[in-house]
Amino acid sequence: MSMNMVSLVRASLLVLALMLANTSPAGGQAQHTLYERLGGYNGISAVVDDFEDRLFVDPKVGKYFVGMGTDTRELFKQKTKNLVCNVTGGPCKVISRSAKTTHAGLGITDAEFDIVVGHLSEALDKYKVPAAEHKEVLAIIETLRKDIVER
Repeated sequence: MSMNMVSLVRASLLVLALMLANTSPAGGQAQHTLYERLGGYNGISAVVDDFEDRLFVDPKVGKYFVGMGTDTRELFKQKTKNLVCNVTGGPCKVISRSAKTTHAGLGITDAEFDIVVGHLSEALDKYKVPAAEHKEVLAIIETLRKDIVER
């Protein structure tokens, strides 16, 4: 069951990052890629480490990560970093499935979805992601609820 939560988090980040990478700047003006606005690889890495560490110890969703050893958790984080890096315009390469396919049959609840979103929001706050990007990230995550929550 721990791999189901891993899939949930990875797919959520993938779809989030894909949606953010495909937004166009206001008024058609050129702007930095989302990868750059998030601080490049180092910025993404810091947020992902913090976000996933929060999930690992959360009393409600942390149980899905109990079977993961230290090496597996570090690999999980690295895959997520590469995923976010890639889909936000960075140089990393990753292949993944859609959020709907990844989460099908897991029985994810609104409460579990809210916990994951809350931890992401806290990590974004900790690393002072600007309000506009923070708000955009959370709004996009909310659009994924229909593809992830089953009960």
